[in-house]
Amino acid sequence: MKLKCYSVGDIDTRSSAADTTGVRPRMNRLYQTSTMAALLDAVYDGETTLDELLMHGNFGLGTFNGLDGEMIVNDSVIHQFRADGQAGRVPGDLKTPFACVTFFNPEKEYMIDTAQDKEGFEAIVDQLVNNPNLFAAVRFTGMFERVETRTVFCQCRPYPPMLEVVARQPTMQLGASTGTMLGFRTPGYMQGVNVAGYHLHFLTEDGRRGGHVTDYGVLKGRLEVGVISDVEIQLPRTEQFARANLSPENIHEAIRVAEGG
Repeated sequence: MKLKCYSVGDIDTRSSAADTTGVRPRMNRLYQTSTMAALLDAVYDGETTLDELLMHGNFGLGTFNGLDGEMIVNDSVIHQFRADGQAGRVPGDLKTPFACVTFFNPEKEYMIDTAQDKEGFEAIVDQLVNNPNLFAAVRFTGMFERVETRTVFCQCRPYPPMLEVVARQPTMQLGASTGTMLGFRTPGYMQGVNVAGYHLHFLTEDGRRGGHVTDYGVLKGRLEVGVISDVEIQLPRTEQFARANLSPENIHEAIRVAEGG
């Protein structure tokens, strides 16, 4: 496969952090709160508010305390997907147990004009990044042949392990749709800290439906990619996190099941 791509100029990355400090944020720097391994072990309550999260990025994904649905962050707007697949905006004082954000500055853009399944889409991104050992922020805006999503239910204490939760989660089948799919490609050596491979969320153009993406087919649209080599991980100092088993057996398979891959 031979791709023709070109560099994209700086985009408007103004955010709450830039507006209040007057300091231009660092582009394509990944900020992450907690770890995927902690989420697998039912560490569902975090200390970071959504307002604080937006100080570290205007683009990304995650979940909410109590595992109350899926999160997508696009252009500094945070949407929450509940178990019925409906999306809505959320107040800044809500907290997250796991999220990844960046100030997105796409370095490469590629116009997709032929249908691609999940594997074909990922192959295009991999070639654009051209480095399997770096992170990448990925956003596709356009037309989809289909999108399969899932959204977890809000949990109550005592929290069950995540694999028990996802075994009961509803799956939504969206047919032909227009919207935005975004997220991150994470190198394999970061499995457990994050989700190795592709972790993507979807939001329809009208902002009403979406969720965590498990499968999809794209038709045409704009693919934007930012390469990430600068990573900050903020670990919680909670009792939940202190007791968590962060090196479980079969973590690769557990994450594959949890992410629907």
